[in-house]
Amino acid sequence: MQTGDIVLLGNDSAWGFVARRFADGDSRWSHAGMVIRDGDGVAVVHMDGSPLGGRIRRESVASFTSEARHVKVVRPPFDPRQRAQVGDWLADHLAKETAFDTRFRLDDDPSLYCTELVWRALDQVAMTPGDDSLPRIAGRAYVPVDRLATLGRVIGGREWTSSVVAGAR
Repeated sequence: MQTGDIVLLGNDSAWGFVARRFADGDSRWSHAGMVIRDGDGVAVVHMDGSPLGGRIRRESVASFTSEARHVKVVRPPFDPRQRAQVGDWLADHLAKETAFDTRFRLDDDPSLYCTELVWRALDQVAMTPGDDSLPRIAGRAYVPVDRLATLGRVIGGREWTSSVVAGAR
């Protein structure tokens, strides 16, 4: 796994139920994060939506995928410079301890929700088609989890179970 790979999960959490209701088409997916490789090894950076102070988290791949029913890893077509930019952007948000966006708004920086984290990281290197391409509810754009699966190729070309991904560290 490389910095910038997108990890999609399908799980039965409360937030997962909500996320699946707003799918663009494939409602298996309910959470997302991005891989970061650095001196501490390989991990997934994601937004924890805990009602007790949700914020950005760095978690091992095994831990992140442990309760998922479905796992998919998508690799955007980054060059080495873009991969480093995404890694730096993620590291910056980890250092800031960015808060979880409970309002799910794309326009209320600096808080982020899970798919917004990935979308904004990709924006750093012009890898998204822009907010105008996103679906809207009540006039506000949002990033459905399944939309992220279209922004690269699936590693191995198949959907994996969580045990396979955890073993691929």
